Amino acid sequence: MTILLVAGMLLGGMEGIEAHRVTLDHSAGAVEAVYRGAVDVAHRQLGTVAGAGRASTLRCHWSAMVRVEREARHPAGHLLSRSIASEAPLSGSRAGWCEGQRGAIVDEVARRADRLRDHVIDVAARDREVLLAELDASARPRS
Repeated sequence: MTILLVAGMLLGGMEGIEAHRVTLDHSAGAVEAVYRGAVDVAHRQLGTVAGAGRASTLRCHWSAMVRVEREARHPAGHLLSRSIASEAPLSGSRAGWCEGQRGAIVDEVARRADRLRDHVIDVAARDREVLLAELDASARPRS
């Protein structure tokens, strides 16, 4: 999983976090929901290059955003999907140019992959009531 996460971020794109599965008891039957997280690291360059003999103030501020995708199938066959935007669970700052720090940032995010997975689990827990409401709504006859 860590290798996929690192490889995806080296390519500058989103990469998945290990899927989290939840089974809900519903009046229509058991429903399995699958939550998948995708990571995107944003970089922001701050500071200036200093002249000879003075210290540079260049810093690269970064944040790892997680977008969580949920898919659940109602026992009647309805697919209930949702994309959940979430705050950055990881962020940091490194001295120097962002371009020169990307590899180190990828390594840092990969070392903290367990925190990203915990974030997906937290999002899934907060989504429980929304999913139950969607399941109830999809079971009602349409008029």
